[in-house]
Amino acid sequence: MKAGTQKLLALARVEWRLRQQSTFLGFLWTLLNPALMFAVLYGLFVKWLGRAQGDYAVFLLVGLVQWNFFASATSYSLSSLLRRAPLLKSYPLPLEAPALASVLSVYFSHLLELGALALILTFFQGPPAASWLWLLAIDASYLALAAGTGLLLAGLFVFFSDLERIWTILLTAGFFLTPVFYPLDVIAPGKAALLAYSPLTAVIEGSRAAFAGGAPGAAALLIPWLWAAAALAAGFALLRLKRRAIGDAL
Repeated sequence: MKAGTQKLLALARVEWRLRQQSTFLGFLWTLLNPALMFAVLYGLFVKWLGRAQGDYAVFLLVGLVQWNFFASATSYSLSSLLRRAPLLKSYPLPLEAPALASVLSVYFSHLLELGALALILTFFQGPPAASWLWLLAIDASYLALAAGTGLLLAGLFVFFSDLERIWTILLTAGFFLTPVFYPLDVIAPGKAALLAYSPLTAVIEGSRAAFAGGAPGAAALLIPWLWAAAALAAGFALLRLKRRAIGDAL
C-alpha cells in the first residue's frame, strides 16, 4: 500500500513537471488563467452583481479558483490512459494510476493557487481566520470528486474518442450552471434550490463561507462526499471490469 502510494505521488510529480515544462511561462499560466477570467468577469458584472453581492472581487476569485481545479483536473485526466499507454505497457502499473496522477498533478497547482488567493485575502482583509481550516475538509471531498470523475472519463475515453469534445461542452454549460460569478440569490428560488444539489455549488459556496470567516453548512460538507463516493465507486468499477478491453484498446 505504501509503495503504491509512493509510486502514485512520483508519477503525479512527473506529470506536474511535464505540464509546467511544456509551456514557456510554466506555472504562471496556472495563475494567468483565473486572473484573466477574473478581469473579464469582474469588469462585465461588478456593476450589476456587485449590488447583490458584497465584496464581489473576493466572491468571484474564490469561485474561479475552485471551478478551475475541477475543470482542469477532469480535462487533463480524461486522456491520461491513452497518453500514458507506453508506460502502462512497459511497467506493471494499475490502470487507475495515470488518471489519479493526472488529477494530483493539477491539485498541486491548485494548492499553489489557493496559497496565492490566501495571500491576496490576507493583504486586503487581514490575517487568516480559524474558519479557513474548513477548506481542508472541503478540498478533500473536492479532490475525491475530481479523482472519481477523472477515472470515469479516462476509462470511457479509451472507447469513445468524441468524449473530449462532449466534456468540453458540458464544462462550458457547467460553468454557467454553477454560481462561479453570480450569487444564487439572483436566480429564481426553484432553480437555485436545484443548483444547490450540485457538488460544485456546495464546494464553492462552502469555500466562500470559510474565507468569509464563517462555517460552511452541512450541505457543503456532505453533498460533495456523496457525489465523490459515487464517482469513485463507478470509476474504479469501470476500470476493473473493462481492464482487459482497455488493455487491448491501448
